[in-house]
Amino acid sequence: MRFLLYAAASLVVACASEQKENIDPVRASMQREVDQLHQAIEQRPGTPLLEFQLGQVFKKYGMIDSARVAFERSISLYEAFPEAHFELAQLYYDDGLLEQSAQAYEQTLRFNRENVTAYNNLGYIYKRMGELEKAVNAYEQAIAVDSTFVEAYNNLGQIYKADGKSKEAIALYRRSIAIRSDFPEAYVNLAALYQSEENAAEVEVWRAFLQQFGEEQSYSMHARERLDALITP
Repeated sequence: MRFLLYAAASLVVACASEQKENIDPVRASMQREVDQLHQAIEQRPGTPLLEFQLGQVFKKYGMIDSARVAFERSISLYEAFPEAHFELAQLYYDDGLLEQSAQAYEQTLRFNRENVTAYNNLGYIYKRMGELEKAVNAYEQAIAVDSTFVEAYNNLGQIYKADGKSKEAIALYRRSIAIRSDFPEAYVNLAALYQSEENAAEVEVWRAFLQQFGEEQSYSMHARERLDALITP
């Protein structure tokens, strides 16, 4: 009888250990972080920073709806919270809510006029919404805040290119490359613009691209194919 009791006890311990091992460590980590923040919120209700931090935890673990609610709650407690507006803008964009995303980026910039990424992202959204004048202005604002922000030069170049302003677009692409020679998109866009206009210039760009990035960059195969097509008699 004692043996049977001992065996049963051993079985219970083994089952408990197996259950413990089967707990998802990521979920357990998330639950700990969420619980800690909920406790802090209970102790200090109405604290926008704690709600914001809760949103960050939910976002980190892919609980996007919960993250959005937490960020929105942090803003309801303190409107002048640019980081929370910025997080919401990104979540709205990922959900395809362009107007809400644009409004959230606008609020970000209302409370932080130096957020160059917000200007750049807002410009892209305006472009997608067909508001090109606003897009141009947003990219120009990004450049005014940070004259080395190559993404804004490149994106502005894309608008000018689509509008048939090749000279202005070329200047912006080349400015991007001059600032940061390891920015592949500017080479690709510049070469594409030259493709229908000036073969020698396109050759120059693709050679510079391959010299900078070698054969391993994602655009390298296309660069090599274009060069072969351009220089082969």
